[in-house]
Amino acid sequence: MYQELDSNFFILVKLNKEKAFQLVFDAYWHPLYKQAFKKVQCKDIAKDLVQDVFICLWDKIDLLDAEGSVLAYTHAILRNKILKLYEKSEVRLRYAVSVAANGVPADQYSQNIILEKELTSIINQEIERMPPRMREIYMLKKDDDLSIRQIAEDLAISEQTIKNQLQMAYQRLRDRVKIYDSSLALLALLLTKHL
Repeated sequence: MYQELDSNFFILVKLNKEKAFQLVFDAYWHPLYKQAFKKVQCKDIAKDLVQDVFICLWDKIDLLDAEGSVLAYTHAILRNKILKLYEKSEVRLRYAVSVAANGVPADQYSQNIILEKELTSIINQEIERMPPRMREIYMLKKDDDLSIRQIAEDLAISEQTIKNQLQMAYQRLRDRVKIYDSSLALLALLLTKHL
């Protein structure tokens, strides 16, 4: 199927660019997602990476070499996006470590403050990316310190739904932190007890 799509893709692009793109999207989205998830171990980040791949494909669709493979091209884009993600994470961590080593007294307390700030930033970004209802429930629990029963009553939904939403929110936060250095993951465990 992929070979046939690859060989007909450039003909389809000339006839109907949107249709050609939709066919590639439908055929390649799942394999690209599986590859991205295998590398980053986070569903949301994997979905974002695949979305970025297709945005890049759309932007370059008229410039692609008609002799090339669209599947190979999309996998190459994905690989580069994943490498950039890893590089960005590594750069942020190296910066935090260098600031701790050079600009602040080298004690455990100072390093923990820097790591805590970095982790708080990561957590806040993920909270902003949560679906609105999940974010609302999470914030009622975290900021207002309401019980599950109180949240359920306030929002007029079942306690089980609240538990499920909180569990998914906590899982999203854990998954997001996993892609960062293990020292941040350890700090995340300490902080999530307070969340």
